[in-house]
Amino acid sequence: MTVFWSLAAVMVMVALLFLLPPLLRKRTVSAVSLDDLNTNVIKEQLAELEADRAIGKLDKAQFDAARQDLERELLYDLASSDDAQTATPERGGRWLTLLLIPAIPLCAVLLYQLMGSVELIDRVQQAQTSQPQSAQPQSVATIEEMVTLLATRLQQQPDDLKGWVMLARSYSIMKRYSEATAAYENVLRLGGEEAGLLTDYADAMVMANGGIFTDESGALLVRALELDPDNVKGLWLAGHWKNQSGAQAEALGYWQQAALKLPAGSEDATVIAQQINEVQRQLGITTESAPAITTATDSGHGVSLSVHVALAPDFSAIAAAEDTVFIYARATQGSRMPLAIVRKQVKDLPVTVTLDDSMAMSPQMVLSNLDQVTVGARVSKSGGAMPQSGDLQGLVTPVDTQTNETIQITISNKVP
Repeated sequence: MTVFWSLAAVMVMVALLFLLPPLLRKRTVSAVSLDDLNTNVIKEQLAELEADRAIGKLDKAQFDAARQDLERELLYDLASSDDAQTATPERGGRWLTLLLIPAIPLCAVLLYQLMGSVELIDRVQQAQTSQPQSAQPQSVATIEEMVTLLATRLQQQPDDLKGWVMLARSYSIMKRYSEATAAYENVLRLGGEEAGLLTDYADAMVMANGGIFTDESGALLVRALELDPDNVKGLWLAGHWKNQSGAQAEALGYWQQAALKLPAGSEDATVIAQQINEVQRQLGITTESAPAITTATDSGHGVSLSVHVALAPDFSAIAAAEDTVFIYARATQGSRMPLAIVRKQVKDLPVTVTLDDSMAMSPQMVLSNLDQVTVGARVSKSGGAMPQSGDLQGLVTPVDTQTNETIQITISNKVP
């Protein structure tokens, strides 16, 4: 019993040592270290660059340039992080201290009298001696844990612009696009209207919507290009937006501007050259009449799939003429994000469309990177890109990406 009460007294004193110092001094409000989160995110991006270099997607010059960009971004974030912290005095700290000194021991005794048991000490000791030593827990929080802490802190400090930017970027890297979109909404609320942030916001919004552009995401790109007409990502995404909506001539204009700003021979330049060539073919523009794009390499048209879509007769009474129809190709395994997608309406059916590399959202997400894909068509009752109960669909899988035959799809199933 004496041992127990001695231990109890020591534990109460230790608790007071933890609680009292913060109450007696000014403290800097920072529930999560943005520096640590910045560093971990940059390390993850650097690891992705090294992986791309290892498999040949990046040469040494491209890798070095990208790494320098990441290092500059990290230095900028670390240099500016001190400004985000402000020292705030705890006005009631001393009065609260005077109350806690007698209150903590008194509460501990009362709670023990109600629920305690001295014998538990012996039981715990016995259990510890009977169990093998386990591995020590990790001392460094994972990125997921740090992001969770940051999100919690921002609920308490909702006007921290830098914190919202970091949270939005982190969610995007983690492919949690819906949460990234919500974080970017707060960035704009706090006045973070910069071209780079607006394009990132539009990108997250499109990814959260299953690769489908909306009027809202398009408006973000328009505003971004007003602020910075040379923003390559903004030009690239704007081209996809117009191409997806059927405005190929406008898409071509955006992509030609972007191509002029890309390093010659880079993977991005190669992909955008394919997109330009395909759109020119659709518009009937010959190579002789088209302006030369010197930064891109001539890599042909890439993969092109012809898809014929029809609606089953049984569904003709269910689907309204104005209902949206998404015709798409995606990987047979892994990510369900479309590699190529076309939007039509039920009144357009039956219809034959072409899915090709010009519809790729990134150099890594192109049809020509895969041997087989899943090709589908879906009638969306809500008009949204994400499948919902009651939608009508048809799928063909697997499809060889090198096939020259037209893929026949009949929309004959209902999404449960």
